[in-house]
Amino acid sequence: MKTYFGLPWIIGIIVHIFFGWLLSCVSRFLRGKLISGILALPFLLGIVFWWVDVFSLIINKDIKWLDF
Repeated sequence: MKTYFGLPWIIGIIVHIFFGWLLSCVSRFLRGKLISGILALPFLLGIVFWWVDVFSLIINKDIKWLDF
């Protein structure tokens, strides 16, 4: 199953663990979620978004819990 930038699920989790602080805001901007993209920036609420995104990727195989 391909998710998270077209990567296989387990590879997506590994990539997110190392680069999720940047990729989570890029992913949200690409989906058109500007408010959550700005909040996901590392100097705002980035660490909170990063942890929630890791759990969302593991459970749902996609980042969708904090997309607003």
